[in-house]
Formats: sequence, C-alpha cells, structure tokens
Amino acid sequence: MKTITVRVTVFFIGILLFIGLLAGVYYETMKSLTSKMVIMQNFDSLLNDSLEMRRYEKNYTYYHYPSSLNSCMGFLSDVESAEKELSSYIKRVGGEKEYNDFKSHLGNYRRYLEKFSSKATPMGKEVLVGKIRVEGKAIVDFAQDLKKKKWLRIKSILNRTMFIPAAFLISFFILVGIVLHLLTQGILKPLSLVRKATDEVANGTFKPIAFPEGKRDEITLLIKAFNKMAEELHSRQEQLLQSRKLASIGTFAAGIAHELNNPLNNISLTTESLELGMDAMDEEEKSTMLHDIISEAERASVVVKGLLEFSRTEQAEVVELSIKELMDRTIRLVKNQVMLSGVELEKDIEKDLPAINGKPHDLVQAFLNIVVNAVQAMDESGTLTIKTLPGPEGYNEINITDTGAGIKPADLSHIFDPFYTTKVVGEGTGLGLSLVYGIIRSHGGYIEVNSKLGKGTTFAIFLPTAEKMDQAKADQDKTNRDKQDEAKTCHC
Repeated sequence: MKTITVRVTVFFIGILLFIGLLAGVYYETMKSLTSKMVIMQNFDSLLNDSLEMRRYEKNYTYYHYPSSLNSCMGFLSDVESAEKELSSYIKRVGGEKEYNDFKSHLGNYRRYLEKFSSKATPMGKEVLVGKIRVEGKAIVDFAQDLKKKKWLRIKSILNRTMFIPAAFLISFFILVGIVLHLLTQGILKPLSLVRKATDEVANGTFKPIAFPEGKRDEITLLIKAFNKMAEELHSRQEQLLQSRKLASIGTFAAGIAHELNNPLNNISLTTESLELGMDAMDEEEKSTMLHDIISEAERASVVVKGLLEFSRTEQAEVVELSIKELMDRTIRLVKNQVMLSGVELEKDIEKDLPAINGKPHDLVQAFLNIVVNAVQAMDESGTLTIKTLPGPEGYNEINITDTGAGIKPADLSHIFDPFYTTKVVGEGTGLGLSLVYGIIRSHGGYIEVNSKLGKGTTFAIFLPTAEKMDQAKADQDKTNRDKQDEAKTCHC
C-alpha cells in the first residue's frame, strides 16, 4: 500500500542519501584542496628560491663577491632538489615538454655559472653572463608560470566547492516545497473536505466525499471510512424518522379514531335504514342513501390513505411540491388531535406561493413534530396558528405559533440538539426537533425560533423555492465536479 508514511519515509531517505553524497563530495574536495595547497606552497618555495638564486647571481656577476656565488649555488641546489621532489606534480601542472625544458635550463644554468667562476678571459665572461641571465630568466619564468597555473587550478576547485553549499540550499528549498505540497494537496486539502462534510452531517446532510478510488493511503482510507459512517448515519436517521412517524400516529391516535368513527357510524346507520326500509323506498331515495354510503366510505378511505402515505417506509423522491398542499395534509392528519386537546386552530394559508422541491413525507413529519410540540405546550386551551407567506428572496415562510408557556432563554439555544429535552423523564426523547432541524436543513432551508415566557412560541420555517433549489443544485453539481477533478489530481 503506497501510504503517505511510506512516501514520506522514502522521500526523507532519498534526501538523506543525497545530503550524504554531497557531504562525501565536500570531504573529498576539501581533502584534495588541502593537498593542492601543500603543493602550491612547494611551488611558491621553488619560485622564491629561484628569485633568490637570481639575486645572488647578479651580485656575483656584477661585483664578483665570492659569498654571493656560494649563496647562488646553494639556492640553485635547493631549486634542483625541489625539481626532483616535485617532478610528478610539475609534469602534471606544467606539462611534460615544459618540465624537460626546465631541467635543461637548470643544467645549463649550473654549467655556465661554474664556467664563469673559473679563470676565463674577460671576453668569455661577458658571453657567459649573457647565457647565465637567459637561463636564469627561463627558470624564474617557468616557476612563476607553474605557480600561476597551480593557483588557477585551486581557484577552479574553490569555485566548484562553492556549488556544494548552493546544492544544500537548493535541496532544502526543494524539501520544503515538496513537504508543503504534500501537506496541502495530500493532507490539509482532503482534511478540509472532511471538515466541511462533517459540518454538513451535523446539519443533517449526508453527502459522500468524492475521492480517487484507486488510492489506498491514510487520508483516502479516512475519507472512505467517513463516507461509510455518513451512509450509516443516513440509514439510522431514516429509521429514526420512521419510528417518529409511528410515534406521531400514536400521539394523535384518538383524533384519527374519532375521524374514522364518524364516517363508519354514518355508513352503519345508513345501511341499517336502507335494509329496514328498502321495500318502502323509491329508487331515488335508495340512490341517495347508497351515494351517502359511498361518500362516507371515501371519507374514511382518505383518512386511511393519508396515514398510509405518512407511515410509508420506502425512500421518497424529491418532487415539486405546493406549500398549500403540504400544510393541508399536515392539518388533515392533526386537526382531530388539536380539537380533542381543546386548542383552537387558526390557519392562514396562501394559495399562490412559489413551488418548492422536497420529500413530502419528511416535510409533513417536520411540520407535525412542531405542531404536536405546540399542542403539548398548551394546557387544553390556547390558539395554534399556522400561517404561510412569502419569505426573504427565494424562500417561502411557514410560521407555527402557539400561546403556550414559551421556552426559557437558557434552553432556546439547545432545542435542536440531539437528545436535549425540557420534558420530564419518560415523556420525551429530545429527538423530535433534532429531526426537524435535519429535515429542513437537508431541504436547503433554515429555522428561526422566537419565544417569550408566558406568551408563546413561534417556529418560522424558511424553505427555498424550486427555482432557487435548481440553481443551488446546479452550483453544487459544478462544485462537486471541481472537487472530483481536484481529487483526481490530488497526490495524497
């Protein structure tokens, strides 16, 4: 598995090997430079001895001091000794031919100097002086040229040595650049996607994170685990939502029973009347009574159908919805419960609000949870008001207001937290409003709560219009494509 840890380890091992190689090259270069500096000192001594030899040579040829001859011959011997000791270095630096010429000049210089010191004629001495000066100059010139060439070589090595610190510096910047790239592209950017997705999960939106399927590093495995967790949470939320639906049915079971009881009683009475007086009735009366039976049966069927739709377990698709139809369905399911609770229901539903996109069963569940909470907040009296109106630009607003005891300011900021409840133990799970919050958020909406102690509470639900949702979906699809493109090119 090509993990980030393996990559980082291999990368750092490569960097260490490269640094070790540079250090080895630097050591060898400094070692060679030290050796060449020693040779340079020897070449410098050779030049100095040659210059001293020339100085005493001039004193002797001009003033004939015997001591100057001895000194000249002594420095000549030093130059000859140095030539023998440094012969291999002289050949390498000065060249084979130049070295042989240098030896020849040394031999001629010694021979001419010895002849000059013997008893020669004055005319012969003048010729010898000229030859001595020519050979001496050639010796000094060679020594100077030798020193110059050696210095140029040392300078070249010094210039190359300066490359090594530059290589260290370049390697450091490359290391920093690669590490930063690895951190941003391979770690920080994917973690940022995880953080955003976590925020969306907290808001009730369970969207998987796009990531390259072929990769198997730590971050990709983390994203894969997160997607699995989000999928599981979404499944659990659906199960929880279904259990809340069943609990809601149980909460207003009495109202449902009352609503079913009326048409069933009417059907029973009409059937009995028809059975007892059928012979005495004309066809029109029979037809009317049969029509009443069919109407009451359809009325009961509508109630049962509404319950079946509300409690259904299959996944609902997002469809275009009318706010009025949603609120009518909600009120139809809960109106008998409201009536039996002694609460007065007032409604102000606008007909021409823009359509929305959503899952009808989930939205009805959200409205029902708020309505049931509102009814329970009022003690067999009070008014429940349901009102719809245009909200901020691109939104519809649904207000559900009760005249109950209100919510304490300390509790207001926690009412949507999972498992947070102000009811006594055994009467509430604290999941109702948490589910409401998740449902509304998953539909792109938001909720505002305004409550005053002793006066009541208003839940204001804002749902985006279908047009706004379509635009938001198009924008989100583009963002997802961009994220997928980034994920494909992300070297994590």
